[in-house]
Amino acid sequence: MNTQSIGKLALRKRTLATLCASLFAAHGGAGAAEAKPAAAPCACSGPVYSVVNLDPEGGAAALLNERGQAAVGSFVFGTNGYFDGERVTPLGSLGGGFTVIKGLNNRGVVLAESVDTNGPAGDYYPVTWTLGRGMRALPNSLAGQAWGINDRGQVVGGVPAPGISARAVRWDPNGARVALGPLPFSLSEGRALNGSAFAGGYADHADGTIHATLYNPAGVVTDLGNMGGGGAYAMLLNDRGEAAGVYTDAGGNELGFFRAPGRAAVPIGSQNGSVRLVAGLNERGEVVGITETPDGLAAYQWSRGRGLVQLPRAGASESDVFDINNRSESVGRLWRPEGSRAVLWRALAAPVDLNSRLHRAPPGLVLEAGAAINEAGTILAYSNAGLVMLRPGKQGTDAPVLGPVLGLPDIVNVGQEVTAKIGFIDSSARQTHAVSADWTDSCPSPHPQVVEANGSGQASLQHRFCAPGFLNLTVRVTDSGGRSTETQRQVLVNEPGVAALSGRGTLAGAAGVANAAAGARGGATRALPLRFALWAPLANAKGASGAKADAKAQVMLTGPFGFRSEQVSTVSRDGTQVRLEGTGRYNGRPGYRFVVDGSDGGSARGADRMRVRISHRDAAGAEVVDYDSARPAPLAKATLAGRSDGMAAVDGQLMISN
Repeated sequence: MNTQSIGKLALRKRTLATLCASLFAAHGGAGAAEAKPAAAPCACSGPVYSVVNLDPEGGAAALLNERGQAAVGSFVFGTNGYFDGERVTPLGSLGGGFTVIKGLNNRGVVLAESVDTNGPAGDYYPVTWTLGRGMRALPNSLAGQAWGINDRGQVVGGVPAPGISARAVRWDPNGARVALGPLPFSLSEGRALNGSAFAGGYADHADGTIHATLYNPAGVVTDLGNMGGGGAYAMLLNDRGEAAGVYTDAGGNELGFFRAPGRAAVPIGSQNGSVRLVAGLNERGEVVGITETPDGLAAYQWSRGRGLVQLPRAGASESDVFDINNRSESVGRLWRPEGSRAVLWRALAAPVDLNSRLHRAPPGLVLEAGAAINEAGTILAYSNAGLVMLRPGKQGTDAPVLGPVLGLPDIVNVGQEVTAKIGFIDSSARQTHAVSADWTDSCPSPHPQVVEANGSGQASLQHRFCAPGFLNLTVRVTDSGGRSTETQRQVLVNEPGVAALSGRGTLAGAAGVANAAAGARGGATRALPLRFALWAPLANAKGASGAKADAKAQVMLTGPFGFRSEQVSTVSRDGTQVRLEGTGRYNGRPGYRFVVDGSDGGSARGADRMRVRISHRDAAGAEVVDYDSARPAPLAKATLAGRSDGMAAVDGQLMISN
């Protein structure tokens, strides 16, 4: 049912970056198991699914329509594309090299935002893209944002206006732009759009509150208020005119609400003080999301008749849900001791582990979360091999299907040699396959060795690392019919003897955005783990004053949002603590400032700690905090002393080498 906005995949206030099953698309690891032969056809009862590779990560976009088409993208690798049912076509850009996917309708029209090299530096245009016509900017949309598209080709979003940050608008296919509601105090935006041109969103008021809003096709506003708290946001809208969203109550709890036409909005409720997320709304008025419970986070389904009911966890410690279709089928994940596993719930029945329903899965493939589901039962899922499509039945596409890269550590040293493997399957047992491996450090490596038989194969990859920093591996498997599939993997390379801060892993307990209005504007709101990868030489660090960083230093973050540094301007060090500061792209948009504080706790598990803060300047020059993992504690500015306050434990590795 994921056809309108990227936010339908991962929301707390309509977010964009769902679970990135791995920050770098596959969890190889030094101790990864050897690739095994492809799994035999599923002998289980019930439906089975064929696998189609779509994107090496999928963290930036994972959108599915009712025709089985998809729009996909990656924060880490900068990929984007449209899957027409057979192959993925890159969208490209307006010339600036950056495009962020925002929506997809049932006519195969992709909604996105893209940089034009002829426009002001760093400014985006909302655009539409089709396979036949390519990319076209929406009229009068410079520096605007687009969030939803319907099957008429109408688009909802917001544009800058004199004296304010933005106002909500709708673009029609004839080029007209319709203002939604009166001019706000400083900011309004349309975030959801149904097939009849009714829209949902929010607008701020002079008293500092943010009100959820609905707009009719003429742009006339219905103010839903702020639910008695500081802010409310209408984020989901179905074709019956029912809306769902989130609000912050007087106690600071984040709760969900539902509103039927002609009725007052009603709270969705919670099971332990906070709903945390409203993730999906179907045409039956059923809402899915996440609620806090005494036992941890739990996926729920809500309706006016039943109220809030937890989706069964089947003994798992926690659960999460990402989408629901009109058959009351939901997809999400369960956290088990062996890790996150993608599941399907049919109404309120026990969850089905989608890993148990795969027809001829490639070696090593693990589905970690279901991201979207349509009425036909086609599913998008995050896996350790990136974003994949699960098609009901035993027929995927003619292209090879790749598993994860196995045996490749996340962190290596210069001079280290590794042998990795990748397995693949093909729907045709008669095809033969060629494999290429591109390592971006330009160090020489032998050609991959391929062994295959009866439509199943494995390639061995060998490489010796010769340069520090981040390295990308791109593996392409091409069959004898000319169809190919590509996957990518990133590796962090340290240089022994050179002082550096390096690490990758997950920041535990990341709190999310520090400002509700900033979250609604930027879309980074889901309470997902923050995955990180960073590397910065420390040879020139001079303590609290900092020093200019090495040009190769880099910081990458993904989970509740995507961030990639463009410049690490200063590095400050105080013993086992380091601060990195600079600028980069937040959800693809440039001009954002970051501060990362890291502490190397040594060899003790869980002793490494980190804090992340992302901010930007608004039109008036005031700082807006988009994300602070230690919200609401203030960030130390003048000195490094006391920076451990607000730091969260690191699950992974954060290391200062000397």
